Amino acid sequence: MNRRLLILISSIIVFAGILFAVYFFVFAPGASLTVGVPGNPFGSSTDRTGGDLPVPDGAPIQGAGRVVAPKLLRITEGPVAKGVAVLSLPEVIDESASTATTTVATVAAETEIRFVERQSGNIYTFRVHDRVLSRISNRTLPGVQEASWTNDGARAFVRYLTRAADGIEHVDTYSLPAEGGEGYFLEQDLEQVVVGSDNTVFSLLPTSTGSVGSLSAADGTNIRTLFTSVISRLRTEFSGENLIATTKASSGLDGYSFLVSRASGSLTRILGPMRGLATLPSPDGSHVLYSFSDRGKLATQVLNLTTRTATPLPLATLAEKCAWAPEGDALYCAVPTTITGNLPDNWYQGAQSFTDRIWYINLDTRLATLVVDPKQVGEVDIDAVALTLDSEADVLVFTNKRDGSLWVYDL
Repeated sequence: MNRRLLILISSIIVFAGILFAVYFFVFAPGASLTVGVPGNPFGSSTDRTGGDLPVPDGAPIQGAGRVVAPKLLRITEGPVAKGVAVLSLPEVIDESASTATTTVATVAAETEIRFVERQSGNIYTFRVHDRVLSRISNRTLPGVQEASWTNDGARAFVRYLTRAADGIEHVDTYSLPAEGGEGYFLEQDLEQVVVGSDNTVFSLLPTSTGSVGSLSAADGTNIRTLFTSVISRLRTEFSGENLIATTKASSGLDGYSFLVSRASGSLTRILGPMRGLATLPSPDGSHVLYSFSDRGKLATQVLNLTTRTATPLPLATLAEKCAWAPEGDALYCAVPTTITGNLPDNWYQGAQSFTDRIWYINLDTRLATLVVDPKQVGEVDIDAVALTLDSEADVLVFTNKRDGSLWVYDL
């Protein structure tokens, strides 16, 4: 009798183990990137996947990243928050290396990338040429989707979803110091936060009647309302001393772009109506790159803000897939090899992905030069967003929208 009972119990344990294994491998959530609902760039407050940076106790890792092709390096395997700081570090003298018989040594100039890991909210630095990865902040803010940085990389304004006790989801924005110290929360449910070249912070708050744009210092002081508008869902970027505000792009709606006076807050229309309109102003405020749908075909042009004349580019891409060169006389753009579908809507909603080549476009000559074709040199499909250059145009950093991974190309 005891033998039969023992066999029965063993059978039950084995069967339960099989059921657990089936659930774990078939039904349990995986580590793939969760796509948010259309129109919500933050997914949901339960999206906490990602995390692949094994940096114990902040100890630097030598030889980090993975070389995919000459000059092309994949920094992370998992997703990072959209938006990085790229710093040009000057050459320094290492006096500790000097002795009675040797001269002091110099440490070569380096380029440092600062980014936020999406899963943890930790801040990391990556020294491009030395390939050294370090964690410099272990403040845990799970699910960070966007990060806007001050020019010196000392502070990131990170945005992520939270769920209140009543079940309602909110977008929180936190001013996160890169190397420790206390930060502060901004107003809840902001539509956008961007940082200007002088570290002035612009924030946009949606209201029941439109939106309110405000300016403040990076430390949260000197807050003032810049404008109140009946227009909602604006995307705003700094443009020299002023700002450019553009309505949310959609192929089914007319879009408009406005020059926003930083002194008075007045809005002056500069573009529109145009279907699918998206913009990227030059840092010096002299030009605006814009893309739009021209009778169902994607077009990309540059507007001179002084003369109000537009110049077509030799290649077509979305404005969000470009970055201005430091001097403002050229662009680096990720250009899809094939452009089809309902753009930009399908791409925004994650229903469509691109395979890009990176091009350099000289605005004076309108000559486009191929920088790299990741598919050809590395057998990898890159849908590049958040393109960022350092002040010396030494490297080009971008995120692969397909999986959120961070990449760098040595120019």
